[in-house]
Amino acid sequence: MTHEKKEELSHRTNNFDFVRFVAATSVLISHHFALSALPEPLVLKYQTLGGFGVFVFFSISGFLVAQSWQRDPDLIRFAHRRLLRIWPGLLCVLLLCALVLGPIVTTMPLADYFSDELTWTYFKTMLFQVQPFLQGVFPQSPVAYIPNGVLWTIPIEVHCYGYLALLGMIGVLRWRWLLLAMTAALAVWYYGIHDAEGVFRSGGGRIHEVEFATFFFSGVLLHYFREIWSTPSRALTTLLLAVVLGGVLVTLEHQLVAAFVITPFIFVALGNASFPVLRRFGRFGDLSYGIYIYAFPVQQTIIWALGDRLSFLQSLGMALAITFVLAWLSWHLIEQPALRLKPKTPRAPSSEARIAVQPAVP
Repeated sequence: MTHEKKEELSHRTNNFDFVRFVAATSVLISHHFALSALPEPLVLKYQTLGGFGVFVFFSISGFLVAQSWQRDPDLIRFAHRRLLRIWPGLLCVLLLCALVLGPIVTTMPLADYFSDELTWTYFKTMLFQVQPFLQGVFPQSPVAYIPNGVLWTIPIEVHCYGYLALLGMIGVLRWRWLLLAMTAALAVWYYGIHDAEGVFRSGGGRIHEVEFATFFFSGVLLHYFREIWSTPSRALTTLLLAVVLGGVLVTLEHQLVAAFVITPFIFVALGNASFPVLRRFGRFGDLSYGIYIYAFPVQQTIIWALGDRLSFLQSLGMALAITFVLAWLSWHLIEQPALRLKPKTPRAPSSEARIAVQPAVP
């Protein structure tokens, strides 16, 4: 059985599709509060529900992408696979936002809209240089002139892929304790020396590139140390330790650190498990990426067109329904066909073949 077939089978026997779906939906729900000029619900103290969903995405991504690299540590094929997962869906949503939705909702004359520099620099996002604005689009929104406010996280995700590949190329991934030490050093600097929570409390910003990387590489470490937690008894023991430590950190008012400590393990372990109903959640397709990239423009449009005539729950229900349909179409028409173009993992030669190609001993 090829690596690709094994990977496809493994997706049918674990809960990752369900966990990703829930994370993407939590981002949608959280943003609906923000786009309705309401405070977003918080998870712990320093993170919105949507931001917490992004933490889950980065944690799971680190775990799964590390597996992909270990199966085939070839830079070109690795990059090819990652881009095929991201680019096709991203290109489609950019085209729809800039060339379909933008002309419909903009307050500018169409000639001015299409001659405006922002309309065309919007496509820099394809090069992972996000320019989020379109002139005249949703000017009354709490997030004005931004048709899709989630795309800024995608370049950070791609950077994490690059960091992982670089560590693999220079051999760090062969020494998992060194990888552990490097990730711990990054976390100590960001949450301790830099004091991310203190900076945030005093009105400063988050360094999202570093923050998301700590979650991503925690997921990577969970792959390389999976024998420590992968059996049910060990997973339960590790979960209890993580929850206790997280509870202590919450008590000490270090809730962002608590999120970092408990989130990667809980959601990677949940995704790696196999529950009777949840493991079949993705039988209709992996909708998480489509939900993530289509929800925001759908919500902006619904609130722009019908905001005064719908209650919060009505507009949220409509946004969920439309987004799920678009995500289903995106998966079946764009994402899945693109993934069929992924390069094959070279088969390891059989023992007979290895013997046959060895030079004769003089």
